[in-house]
Amino acid sequence: MPGVTVKPRTASLAVALSALGFGVMVVFAKRVSFRLPGPEVAWLRFLVGALACGLATLRRPLAFANKRLLVLRGLMGGSAVLVFFLAVEHLHVGVATLLNYTAPLWATLWAAVFLREHPKRLTLVAMAVAFAGVVLVLTGREALRGMDLRWQLVGVLSGVLSGASVAVIRELRRTDGSWEIFAAFNLGGLVVCAPQALGQWVSPTPFEWSLLVLVGLLSVGAQLALTWALRYATTAGSGVLMQLTPVAAFVGGALAFGDTIPLQSLVGAGIAVVGVGWGAYLGSVPDEDG
Repeated sequence: MPGVTVKPRTASLAVALSALGFGVMVVFAKRVSFRLPGPEVAWLRFLVGALACGLATLRRPLAFANKRLLVLRGLMGGSAVLVFFLAVEHLHVGVATLLNYTAPLWATLWAAVFLREHPKRLTLVAMAVAFAGVVLVLTGREALRGMDLRWQLVGVLSGVLSGASVAVIRELRRTDGSWEIFAAFNLGGLVVCAPQALGQWVSPTPFEWSLLVLVGLLSVGAQLALTWALRYATTAGSGVLMQLTPVAAFVGGALAFGDTIPLQSLVGAGIAVVGVGWGAYLGSVPDEDG
């Protein structure tokens, strides 16, 4: 905002709170997915987001510029959340979140292919470190017990689609505002999730409704906090701080559901988080030679 000075420390705190908010949101989504299908949970999350966008229009009408890319953002982002919530339904919440949060590395690959951006050599090293960590997570001695390989691949797909969506957002920022991009995300998600969500609808109990509302509110709140913070925080630091989300999901899964992760998988998760955070940092720092 013009005339307002925000310290980087304050913005970084907002990013960290956003990351933790997303982590807590995923834990609530996992709890409600014990009985409700993942697509239904995702659809209701998007519904809360769409309502928030509707309220935002009372202050300022939305003006969509690059409609083609906004549609692509909605479909890709909606598909990413759909498969992510399917993974959350069938996997340990920490594992599903970790696989989804490899998105920054996939975004680097998408940008290299479609935006012709050439990643730094160290970024490729960071990607290799992160992928090695993911392999350790998925091949832990007991990692496959109760976690079908198909759903692990669905979790990986959520990261791939999220990365593609991030690459699209980078282009959209040239023409459209945050609320327009967020609205496209929620409207696209409603469309993508509707066939499965409405086709296999399970009526939530009052307790489940309360959790679903929390899922939606945490998602919107975390997104708005991140959007605000990115105006003042460094992109590099934000990319690293967002890795608090899978950490929070692992801790939340252990505390709330008694998820037990073998040591090899825990070590792999740590390596993957470091690799993704390092890659996000490198990807947002300009080359010294310009």
